[in-house]
Amino acid sequence: MMLSSLIALLTFPAFTVRSDIEYASVAGESLRMDLYLPATEPKSARPAVVVIHGGAWMAGKRQDMAELCKAIAQRGMAAATVSYRLAPKHHWPAMLDDVQTAVRFLRHRAKDFEIDPRRIGAAGASAGGHLAIFLGVRDTRDPKPSLYPKQSSRVRAVLDLFGPTDLASPDFPPTLDPAFALVLGKPRKQAAAEIRDASPIHFVDKRSAPLFIYQGLADPLVPPSQSRLLEQAYRKLGLTVEARYLEGIGHEVKPDNPASFAALSEGLAFLAKHLGAD
Repeated sequence: MMLSSLIALLTFPAFTVRSDIEYASVAGESLRMDLYLPATEPKSARPAVVVIHGGAWMAGKRQDMAELCKAIAQRGMAAATVSYRLAPKHHWPAMLDDVQTAVRFLRHRAKDFEIDPRRIGAAGASAGGHLAIFLGVRDTRDPKPSLYPKQSSRVRAVLDLFGPTDLASPDFPPTLDPAFALVLGKPRKQAAAEIRDASPIHFVDKRSAPLFIYQGLADPLVPPSQSRLLEQAYRKLGLTVEARYLEGIGHEVKPDNPASFAALSEGLAFLAKHLGAD
């Protein structure tokens, strides 16, 4: 995702970053987040957004989302970009468990970070968008989580940047089967239960969080039909959803493209509105 020049196109007020905050230690891995905070002292606890990197659930790092975090901080919200366990060392649902734990951690430490535990959202790109959607449609998967069990992991609003929504879709070419197998831990043809569990489309219900979808119509990796399916599921239930489908845009955000930049800005405004940051 091309967010590297976003900071050059927006004028950011000062912000502070609290780096390398450990939110969990799981399977021998220290899971950490970087927390971006507006420099101005809040009059009251501010909303926060969990920001999730992409990389096909196998690559990427939380620092990839730094520019998006700065854009979120510009709007008066805290932004926490998080690390999570990656395949093939770890299989689904490790990634979901980790980002859900990150949300519960922020709620558990809300007073320390001066954030409002009732106003937490999520944003992510590609595989990160997929995980962000999950935070809006599904509460903690593990019925007895060992960390912060009294907290909910469901968020209040979601910004989804071209995230997959139905891994069983025939729109995904067979050439992606090996990648799915690495993430799911078994060949795709033998992973029906895992694929359903890893498809947020099946968890949309009346409680699902307001959703903003950004989708390039020239995306070669995540078919635009994935976003349309999710939008339709939301509309069928009368849920709040906005979607922007962008001609000529691939698997990316292009800050130098006016339509792409405008759609991302609308998505950030959507988060701010539904998290009460305006």
